[in-house]
Amino acid sequence: MSDIADFLTALDAAQKKEKYTSEVQDAAGGIDAATLKAAVEAAAAMGEIETVADEAQAAALSAGFQFAAKVVLMLTAAPGPYEKKDLYVYFKVARNETVEKPAFYDMVKKQLYGEWEKVKHYSDQKAQALYIQNVNTLIGKYGTRDS
Repeated sequence: MSDIADFLTALDAAQKKEKYTSEVQDAAGGIDAATLKAAVEAAAAMGEIETVADEAQAAALSAGFQFAAKVVLMLTAAPGPYEKKDLYVYFKVARNETVEKPAFYDMVKKQLYGEWEKVKHYSDQKAQALYIQNVNTLIGKYGTRDS
């Protein structure tokens, strides 16, 4: 699942200022698509706790994650609950954030916490790559609006 063609198309449109809000366009600035693609492929191939050794790739991956967090808000339809769950847990891990253990009766938060528990040991770069891949899938499924 390391093909991120839809994501790279969105990145290109934002960099050319053909689509999206100025905030999304600003997030796309300075990201080299080839380096980002290589970084996502490298992160997808690495283990759960490994990190990308190449500094340029690491920087591109971080910038790509920031862009993904902005462009996901531009989807034409809201993702379903299972898709949101994946975005949530990878976002939290990518930002090194913890999730509080929920109350006994809060079933939705308990499920999110359980999913986060499964991936909390991933490196932030692995989580960033997985987040970008999920956003790529959502862009392909729902498309994005212009502004």
